[in-house]
Amino acid sequence: MSLDRGTRAGMLAAVERFTAERVAPRAAAIDESGELPRDLWKEAAELGLFALGVPEEYGGLGRDIVTPLLISELLARGSASFSLSFNNTTDAAVPIIMEGSEAMKRRYLPKVAKGEMIPCIAITEPTGGSDMAGIRTAAVREGDDYVINGRKMWITNAPVGDFFTVFCRTSADRHKGLTAIVVDRGTKGLTTGKAEPLIGLRGSPTGEVVFDNVRVPVANRLGEEGDGFRIGALTLDESRLHCAAVALGVATAALEHALAYAKERVQFGKPIIEHQGLMFLVSELATELAAARALWEKSAGLLTSDHSRRTSNYAAMTKLLCSDLCMKVTTEAVQIFGANGLSRSYPVERLMRDAKAFQIYDGTSQIQKWLIGRQLQKSGLPYGPLDPSVAEA
Repeated sequence: MSLDRGTRAGMLAAVERFTAERVAPRAAAIDESGELPRDLWKEAAELGLFALGVPEEYGGLGRDIVTPLLISELLARGSASFSLSFNNTTDAAVPIIMEGSEAMKRRYLPKVAKGEMIPCIAITEPTGGSDMAGIRTAAVREGDDYVINGRKMWITNAPVGDFFTVFCRTSADRHKGLTAIVVDRGTKGLTTGKAEPLIGLRGSPTGEVVFDNVRVPVANRLGEEGDGFRIGALTLDESRLHCAAVALGVATAALEHALAYAKERVQFGKPIIEHQGLMFLVSELATELAAARALWEKSAGLLTSDHSRRTSNYAAMTKLLCSDLCMKVTTEAVQIFGANGLSRSYPVERLMRDAKAFQIYDGTSQIQKWLIGRQLQKSGLPYGPLDPSVAEA
């Protein structure tokens, strides 16, 4: 399900204004403080942004996949940090929407939709993240409860989150031994660390979560015991397209800044964009960006219509291409600015620092290559003839 075309267009126009008027002017300050801007969060909630992924019966606007992805790209043009905090919220709600009991959905989703609760998804830990089957955080069943012990790292929004979808080991089986359990902040034995002082994405607080004999009812489990790997894999496909969308937004912003600067900066009697070396560079970057956007659009379409192994493969390829290209574009943007590119008085140095994270979270670029290669080994290339409906459209 998704918003109708007119409603979506209206919301995207509102987000574009919100980004230009409220988010972008605050981006440097958000980066400097390293804190989630609660006032912008409230304004985003009033726009209905957090209601997008939530079904209507729980106070949302419907289970829409594509619109939040488009919003991630728009917000990232203003602030990658704020965009990440937004899309992490939609990602973290997905497991409850997919597998939560009716009681859990009614407990959490209406407040998520209103922006009153910030959900977090807790997968990564010292020995398992990209290798989800390597998770060691353990949940031992005792009667009607699970007792959880372990440690999670690099959890987006952990310092400000209200509840956590925690992926735990409930048996020794590598893949079938994982279970997803929801744990509220304030539960005895759960502690979160301070926000990590990262090089980029500093306004999206990221930290550690520790579980010391945390006792939660079995009713907080998502799906059946052993369903955790399946739930996590489905969630990651959507997360990777969110990551790719943010990367596209940052790359687009960086290239726009670079083009504007190159048209104004004069060297050797003419604007530097008229020098062939630079003109060819920005032409290549714009072409690569157009190709990456096309792949993202293809993958988003597959995610809404055919969530299969082929879709997962496309999601991995999209995340790989968009994140690597974002790093390239932002680095070249700094180069185009010259010495000014190193200064915090200009935005491109922040965009370059933000870009590095996209090659790491939701599975590193190397992990994406491994996933793609493994699927190629099993099934060959994932695409058939060119689609004639594109020309008809």
